[in-house]
Amino acid sequence: MSLLTKLFGGTYEDLWKAVIRPTRDEYTDSELGPEKFEIKGKFYKRTDFTLKNARNLRLQCSFWEPYDEEREYERLPCVVYLHGNSSSRCEAVSEVKYLLPMNITFFAFDFAGCGRSEGEYISLGWYERDDVACVIEYLRKTNKVSTIGLWGRSMGAVTAIMYGDRDPSIAGLVLDSAFSSLKVLIEELVKDRVSLPNFILNQATKLVKSTISKKADFNLDEIEPIKYAEKCFIPALFCHGNGDNFVKVHHCKELYDIYPGDKNVVYVDGDHNTARPRFFRDSASIFFYNTLQVAYIKEISDNYKGVKYMVKSDKDVDEEVKVQNSERDDEIKDLEGVDEEEMFQKILEISKKEYEMNLNKQQNEKKNENNNNNSNNNNNNNINNIINNNINNNFMNDINYYNQSCKEKKEGISDIKPIETDMIFFPPPDDDKINEGKK
Repeated sequence: MSLLTKLFGGTYEDLWKAVIRPTRDEYTDSELGPEKFEIKGKFYKRTDFTLKNARNLRLQCSFWEPYDEEREYERLPCVVYLHGNSSSRCEAVSEVKYLLPMNITFFAFDFAGCGRSEGEYISLGWYERDDVACVIEYLRKTNKVSTIGLWGRSMGAVTAIMYGDRDPSIAGLVLDSAFSSLKVLIEELVKDRVSLPNFILNQATKLVKSTISKKADFNLDEIEPIKYAEKCFIPALFCHGNGDNFVKVHHCKELYDIYPGDKNVVYVDGDHNTARPRFFRDSASIFFYNTLQVAYIKEISDNYKGVKYMVKSDKDVDEEVKVQNSERDDEIKDLEGVDEEEMFQKILEISKKEYEMNLNKQQNEKKNENNNNNSNNNNNNNINNIINNNINNNFMNDINYYNQSCKEKKEGISDIKPIETDMIFFPPPDDDKINEGKK
């Protein structure tokens, strides 16, 4: 029996494979749940397909959403689930029933090197964040998704932090059992299992890092989520098991303390792989309901539902443009199918033309009454000034408000209506746990 077998319970190959080539999760199609199903009287579907990441590896994906005829509006918020190492998209299936009834679609995939996706090795967040970028790009191109959140566990939570630093457009992060430093995590795992002098552990670590660098082409020292967390401002909900002996609780506390964005933390009973309790899943769902602006997006959609925009030509008036009710039938141009942003911009464009036309009419009438031939230039200047002042102040303010609300994160919305659901909010704080967390 070799020394490595005595100390670590295996060979050197077992040692480095434990980091970048853990056991690949195998599953059947049935474990992904039904392709068509019903929740609370509403019908949903799961679509399976593949995407290619930046390294030209195929990623196996699943997308849960309502049937087209069940969609309340074209673009719905979406949560992307990021699984842990030695796991797969099957890990996400249990969360489907919490998010879909909230008008939030759900996406899960196997990271490269995991489940059914291509790839020989994992990288604990380094290349996985590129997989996330591939998924986000796909979702945005579908024109079926509005705001996006990330729900990650273990390696997936680390990936969410490392990706969030790149993409501030992500609306919210749920981070379950993330480690703050891979180097610290490995040192803790080794020390818990063997008793060796530090210089021997350091040499062994250097050897493992060298092997991993050659085989998987990344540096273990770069996997420092805490360095990414300190530059991430996306609203985040942290979670960690109080009995986690694999990724110890201090990792979560360090990440939470340094995180500069809006944040909350929930500590639950159980270890690293214990199924999370119902109250946490409800809390995560409500967190996403708020951060993904579900109620706000619905309000925007409802405001324009059933409205049609008309363009009417009149021989006696140069390009008379009006916005009227859908009952008018003259040369109707129906824009209901376009997205909210395009619809909003069209309203402003048509309104601006009508406003300019009315001002020109008023100025012409005044000019005719006064019979002042020298007032043409002054009137034109007045028209331009009025248009510039009023339209810039009113319409551009509307555009800026809309862009800030929908393209960026609109922080601190106070008028979001609570969803009617039997889900519960965060449990009342436990003073003992709060005091324990401050130690």
